[in-house]
Amino acid sequence: MAEICKMKFKEVNDRIIKLALSLFLLNFSQLAMAQVTQDSIPLSLEEAWNRANTYSKEIRLRGFDTEIGKENVIDAKRQRLPHVEVEGSYGQLSNIPIFVDGIRNDAEYIHLEDHTTYNAGVQAYFNIYNGNKTNLQISEAETRQELLTYLEEETASAIHYRVAEAYLDMQRSMEFKQLILQNIERNEKRLDQITKLYENGVVLKSDLLRAKLQLSRQQTNLLEMKNNVELATQSLNILVGFEDEQPIKPVDSIQVNMLKAEQTYRDYVNDALEVSPRSRIAEKQIEMRELQEEELKADKLPRIGLFGDYTYSYPQIQLYPYETAPYLLGIAGIQLTYDLSALYHDKHKEEAAKIAVERQKLEQQNTEDQLRKGVKASYKHLQEDLEKIEIAKMNIDQAQESYRIVNQTYFNQLSLLTDLLEADTQLLQAKFELVNNRISARLHYYQLLKITGEL
Repeated sequence: MAEICKMKFKEVNDRIIKLALSLFLLNFSQLAMAQVTQDSIPLSLEEAWNRANTYSKEIRLRGFDTEIGKENVIDAKRQRLPHVEVEGSYGQLSNIPIFVDGIRNDAEYIHLEDHTTYNAGVQAYFNIYNGNKTNLQISEAETRQELLTYLEEETASAIHYRVAEAYLDMQRSMEFKQLILQNIERNEKRLDQITKLYENGVVLKSDLLRAKLQLSRQQTNLLEMKNNVELATQSLNILVGFEDEQPIKPVDSIQVNMLKAEQTYRDYVNDALEVSPRSRIAEKQIEMRELQEEELKADKLPRIGLFGDYTYSYPQIQLYPYETAPYLLGIAGIQLTYDLSALYHDKHKEEAAKIAVERQKLEQQNTEDQLRKGVKASYKHLQEDLEKIEIAKMNIDQAQESYRIVNQTYFNQLSLLTDLLEADTQLLQAKFELVNNRISARLHYYQLLKITGEL
């Protein structure tokens, strides 16, 4: 009997151990899955910009253009070197027909002793002067390469601003979500209090329904904010090279911390007109047009160069007396070329090039106007946002005090529930406005940096 009890006890004990082990493994797997799906990557805005420099397809495309420009500069400089060609041929000569009695009659043939022919040669040309066109082409290639560099910088600034927009949009939605969660918690506590008052017959059922409606509205707003967080996170992930669904934990605070926010409007304008990529792009485009105009003028100048031609051939049939033997012929000298047709062919091309230069100068003036306009708009909005932040802080203090008073008077039956709900909404709205103003200030600050080429 004792042995039977021991066996049953052991069997039960084994089952308990297996059950405990199964529960442990189940909990561990759920925890692991939760960790995989919920782990967020901490990310600062500076780190997001660095990742965008690596993973942004637009920046990489501009980088390829810049590399192509560098190779074109090297190619243009290589045109100063002599041009050298080699050639060779081998063939069989046919017997030569001679039409003594005319082409309508049979021909008599001169039979060749050797039908073989071959030659090998080398030709070289070294430019001495071509109207300075080679130097102009090198300058044009270098200017184009600088232009591509500034275009790459402009693209990087634009991508950095888009990253900042997505990052701050995500932060805004997260802040709103947190504020709504706090408001829901406050609404739930208020609903519990009103429910008890209703059960005791102190308040009407309409108050209970209004409190429930207020809570359900905030729960709906919470769902909307969660969706906004996911959408903003996806936009940021695409820009910085993460998977679409990768959660991100922003490290930066939404507090306004701008190192150059104290610069004057004139400082920003000077930066935009002197060092911004857009202003430099406009300058390089003018230089390109001027160089193209100079190249057209160079076409009307003479070209002088040294040449050499050495040929090894068989048979010798170029100079009399002919010989069925191989020969070597070499010639070297100086060559002068002048294209007379360029005097009338390129006349209207030069006029078009001159007009293109003037057009590009006007385009530069228009670019400067747009830069000044953009700087002023962003600067004014930034100053406006900074003032709104201080006003929003005061509004929050006033809304909190108003809510405290109305909340106290309502539960003392000295005010209506509608007044309490309105005070609660005003407090939440004031907090929303503070978040919005802080985000807006940072965006306008980054916009200033983008326009001035420092983002």
